[in-house]
Amino acid sequence: MARTTVGSGAWKRLGLAFLVMAVGLGTGFVGLVWDFYNHVIVGLSPATESLLAPAHVMIFTAIPLTGLGFVLGALALRRGGHTPLRMLLT
Repeated sequence: MARTTVGSGAWKRLGLAFLVMAVGLGTGFVGLVWDFYNHVIVGLSPATESLLAPAHVMIFTAIPLTGLGFVLGALALRRGGHTPLRMLLT
């Protein structure tokens, strides 16, 4: 099986994608921990059950942010001429 090499320019673009994904995953993790704390320690209240509660907003923000990082990574690889199918088959 041949190896697929990725150039340094693509790695720089991938670095941005990884950073955006890391921020998204970190935001989601903090939001989930905060939400768990609200439900277990504080208890159930209308303020913590709202869709616009700060912990829920963090979770809902993390989902598209992580997806954006994934799309940026796919575009960075595609710009370098790498497609997922070609990378799997070579």
